[in-house]
Amino acid sequence: MMDHSENTLRAAIKSLRDTVAPAVDPLDPQAVEQLRLTIDFLEFLRTRVYDIHARQRYELGRQMDIAQALLDDAALISPDVGDRLTRAVSDARSVHADADAHTQDLRASSQKLWVVVRGVLRTARQAPEDVRERISTRVIGGIEPLVEMESAWYLPFGFEPDPGSVPQLEELLGRASSDAR
Repeated sequence: MMDHSENTLRAAIKSLRDTVAPAVDPLDPQAVEQLRLTIDFLEFLRTRVYDIHARQRYELGRQMDIAQALLDDAALISPDVGDRLTRAVSDARSVHADADAHTQDLRASSQKLWVVVRGVLRTARQAPEDVRERISTRVIGGIEPLVEMESAWYLPFGFEPDPGSVPQLEELLGRASSDAR
């Protein structure tokens, strides 16, 4: 059966613009604003609905890269911290490698991995300075692809001061789908 999500979103947007908007009291600025924001979000969702899964896979892949880069230093902080991060990376790799992983599975794995990475960062506050610096450098270096993806994802909202410097979303997500992890 054909997926009609995009057409359904178009119909909902048209309904809100053509039927609901004229019925909203123009003297109620909050109602007018909320309707406009809802229409804008639905239009944005319509343009991104088929990219949500690839985005989640990309995000988990980049988070795994960061976590992997922290493994040695996490073990130096404490064996327990190192073991937790090793298990989290292993679990994330299993989900990421599963071609049948649902978007929600990728999201849940991403959240679990990121909780452990945040724990490493918090625990590293008490680590020797050289370990803290390596961890900070690796996290900052690894976070750039995630920031670029966020910028590309939300580019249609017009918040980027230099939109031409933002990589194309298709380029970022295309690289993610061809990764052999």
